[in-house]
Amino acid sequence: MLNKLIENQSKIHTRDIRLATYPYTESRVVVHGVLKDQRYIKVFDVTGAVIGPGIIHHMDVKLLIKADPLTIEDAQAQMLHVPMSECTTTLDTIENLKGLEIKSGFSKMIRSIMGGNKGCTHLCQLVIAMGQEIVHGWLTQKRKDKPPVPKDFNSFSEKKYLIDSCRMWSGQGPKVQRLEKIIKDLKSV
Repeated sequence: MLNKLIENQSKIHTRDIRLATYPYTESRVVVHGVLKDQRYIKVFDVTGAVIGPGIIHHMDVKLLIKADPLTIEDAQAQMLHVPMSECTTTLDTIENLKGLEIKSGFSKMIRSIMGGNKGCTHLCQLVIAMGQEIVHGWLTQKRKDKPPVPKDFNSFSEKKYLIDSCRMWSGQGPKVQRLEKIIKDLKSV
C-alpha cells in the first residue's frame, strides 16, 4: 500500500549516507563515511525567512581503525556544506573519538561524546552509522585469507561483534548452530 502512496510523487527531502572501508595495513583499515541531506522544495525557517531547495548538509568523516581490540586510532571530519557557518565549531568533537573501542554500546558512547548540545546531530548520526561499517569492513579485511575454524566456541574471537547482533547470530540462531556443528565435527575427527 505504501508504494502506491509515493508513486508519481516528487521527493521533498533525501538523506544519503555512503560508507566504505579501505585497507591500510594487515591490522588497520580506514572507514569513510559521507552524509548528504538535500531539500527539493522551498521552505520557511523559524524566523519566516525563505530557504530555497539545495544541499543542506554535506559531511565527510574518515576513521583509522586498528584491531585487537577494534579501536578508533585516528579521526578526521569535514563539513563541506552546512546551514550555518557556526555548525563547523562542532568538528572539535571528532577528536574525542580517538581511542574509542568498538564494542557493544557504541551508539550510546557516540551520543555521549558528540550528541545533543555537545555537537552536531548530523555528524553524530553519521558516526553511529559508521559503527557497523567498521565491524563489517574490518571483518572483510581480516577474512580475505581463509581463517582456521575456531577449536571451540570460546576461542571464536569475533563472537563479541557477532553474537546477538541480529536474529541469525542469536545464541540459538542458524549461524551459531552451524558454527557449533562444524566445531563439534572437527573435534570428532
